[in-house]
Amino acid sequence: MIAKDYMDRVHLRNARAASRLATEEVIAARHHTSGELGEIDERIDRLSLLCEAMWSLLAERTDLTEDDLARRVLELDGTDGRHDLRRQRSSRPCACGAKVPPTALSCQYCGEPVAVDTPFDIV
Repeated sequence: MIAKDYMDRVHLRNARAASRLATEEVIAARHHTSGELGEIDERIDRLSLLCEAMWSLLAERTDLTEDDLARRVLELDGTDGRHDLRRQRSSRPCACGAKVPPTALSCQYCGEPVAVDTPFDIV
């Protein structure tokens, strides 16, 4: 009986230690992920500021209006067949027959460079 009680306490202590370790791992992973998300948020903020600055320069130096910009956004948004205010790109074919992801510069299978239509195709 004493041996069983002792073993139960050992198992309980081991389970608590494993639980603490798992909790620490979750906290560390969460901290790492929140850091990555913060970096993404900062990048989006910089890109938004850059786009706003470019638009304000264009509007000041040309006769373009906010309505012109809105029409072009809707036009470009619809090029993928969906009006969802997202730019969806599809994979591109490679000479080897593989489909290359839209942001890749070369085929992941044969290494052959793939052509891009515009500089935005690799963003």
